[in-house]
Amino acid sequence: MELGNNYLSASTIYSQLAQKKSELASIDKKEAQKSAFEKKDEVVLSEKNYDESDYSRVIEKFKSKDSEIRNHEQTHASLGTTTTPINYNYQMAPDGKLYATGGYVKFDVSIPKDEKEALVKLDELEKASGSPSDLSGADIGISQIANLNKMLILSLKGDENENR
Repeated sequence: MELGNNYLSASTIYSQLAQKKSELASIDKKEAQKSAFEKKDEVVLSEKNYDESDYSRVIEKFKSKDSEIRNHEQTHASLGTTTTPINYNYQMAPDGKLYATGGYVKFDVSIPKDEKEALVKLDELEKASGSPSDLSGADIGISQIANLNKMLILSLKGDENENR
């Protein structure tokens, strides 16, 4: 009797598996139809659902910021010794174009061992990091550190002269 019950149980399991497979196939077919429908569904952009003046104003802001960022970073790079090219952060505007919304350039901040060369380089670094308008926190920090290093070198030079 046990053998018969096991046989019936196995056949019941197989029939349930077949039923579940059929249900899954039906779900897959519906998903495929739904996906095909969504591919045919299109968004029509010909109707204006935005204000043309707002669109133009946003694009002009992107262009203005791009120009400002590029000028700022190019000023830094032109006045100091850099270790990398200028790097820009971009954002896509509603017109589909990429505009610079941020940027940075890495300065060579190594200090030569020769005092005169060090002072010249620190002057250059201070000028390059502090010259553009609208300074960032990093710009101000580099300028201040260059100035402090320059003052330190000059004070050490003064101490040497006093000891002679």
